[in-house]
Amino acid sequence: MPLPLSLEACRALTQLARQLLGANEKQAQTHVMAQGQVFRVVVSLEPVPADQLQDVFKHYQ
Repeated sequence: MPLPLSLEACRALTQLARQLLGANEKQAQTHVMAQGQVFRVVVSLEPVPADQLQDVFKHYQ
């Protein structure tokens, strides 16, 4: 699993998720510039099945 994101990044992604869901969307795409390069950023919201929630919680302990 990738390295954990900072609390600030998690808050920003949570805000984005709320905005997407409020607009009945589950995906967003944009471009950003970082370290002198342009990157495509794709965010996809995928519900976590109830039987996998314990694994998610363990990841954040």
